[in-house]
Amino acid sequence: MFKRSIVKKLMFLYFIVGFSSLSIIGFYSYFKAKNALIARAFEQLNSVRSLKQIEIENYFRTHRSLSGKYLIDPEELNSILLDTSRNNVLGKSGEIYLVGSDLMLRSKSRYAQKPPGEVKAETKSIKRAFTEGQGNGVCKDYRGVLSLNSFNRLDIEGLNWIIIAEIDYEEAMITIINLRNDLLFVSFVVLILIFSIAQVITTDIVGPVITFKNASVKIGQGDLDTKVNFDAENEFGILSSAFNQMLDDIKRNTAELISERIKRISALYDGQEFERQRLSRDLHDGLAQHLIAVKMSFENMVNRKDFEDEKKISELKQQIINSIEELRKISYDLAPAGMMDFTLEGAINNMCQQIQKNSNLVIEFSSYGDLSGLNKRSKIYLYRIIQEALNNTIKHAEASKVDIQITETKEHFVLMIEDNGKGFDIDNKELGLGKGLLNIRERSILLNGTFDVESIPGVGTTIRIKIDKKIESGEN
Repeated sequence: MFKRSIVKKLMFLYFIVGFSSLSIIGFYSYFKAKNALIARAFEQLNSVRSLKQIEIENYFRTHRSLSGKYLIDPEELNSILLDTSRNNVLGKSGEIYLVGSDLMLRSKSRYAQKPPGEVKAETKSIKRAFTEGQGNGVCKDYRGVLSLNSFNRLDIEGLNWIIIAEIDYEEAMITIINLRNDLLFVSFVVLILIFSIAQVITTDIVGPVITFKNASVKIGQGDLDTKVNFDAENEFGILSSAFNQMLDDIKRNTAELISERIKRISALYDGQEFERQRLSRDLHDGLAQHLIAVKMSFENMVNRKDFEDEKKISELKQQIINSIEELRKISYDLAPAGMMDFTLEGAINNMCQQIQKNSNLVIEFSSYGDLSGLNKRSKIYLYRIIQEALNNTIKHAEASKVDIQITETKEHFVLMIEDNGKGFDIDNKELGLGKGLLNIRERSILLNGTFDVESIPGVGTTIRIKIDKKIESGEN
């Protein structure tokens, strides 16, 4: 339950510490007060019992005849022991009575309805009094009610009686019971206070941690503009400053790495394009010219009828013509003449026508706006992007139609390539973007443009590339 939640851990910890502390203090205070109250009750019982014992003993001594018999008036005896006044120190339940050796009452009880001689008081304290003499105890009285008592044997010659003073335990403990209830109430209030304080402290601690976690998630998703700001002059404020400084360093280093990577990739592609143009020139100016010269020589020989086998000559002538066409095609692919000599639209139209001749693909190309704002490098890159996209479509898409549009807007040049092929699942990490799409994305980045691809299985794929006109005008 607490493995992932610091809040729950801290709240649980605060609860355990608070509850344990309150329990220890509460129990200690309760039992300390309880023992003190019991000791005070015993002192009071002992005091009252001692005074009554002296009165009883004096009464018996003054009411003894010469023959040694005691002339006792039960009413006078009861009047000494029973105290029903409001100032009764034994409270509402307290009483003092006498018990004989047969465990029968010898004086009237305030509770018993029967005469004293018919009420038996066989309790632990009374038995202890006959065996031990003076003492105190906590036990049930003759009514079966738990009580505190003080007892002693009477010092009366010829009588084996005891005197016992009692008070109900519940009445004696009424103060401690009230104290217990007060402690429970105070403990409940303190626990609520602890929980409130714990909530505030936990929020102050966990809140910044969650903020840092959320910021880390955003950074992991590529949002390097995330900032964590804590104005407090504490550890979290220092940590947020260090975190933001670290983020600035990461952002700066990432920008430097991306810039360096773009420069290297740009140099690579520019070098490839330069090499293609060199090869195209060499093929066109060298090998192509030689083949044309050979073709012309053969034509002269045929015209002069220097060879008897005209069929073989015709076949050889056609092979030379095919070689020249293939050489021109290779040269065009390396450096499209339409783009070098005319416009980007012309070069793209020528490429589309060549591809349609050699495949079953229907290509529709259209442009809107003035594309002269594109610099030479951007034109070459856009041409290569379209070339890569069409090759990718022929190899993988199984499409029958492709629409290509280049549009000039107020702020951008937008290229869109859409096919009706089988499409693919972009979210499938195992498939990912193929090499062709990765090359297109790389060239888009080199143009400081944005690259978006949408694909639906069974419907087709759409590629959108957007180039900022401000950047283009800056490079011209």
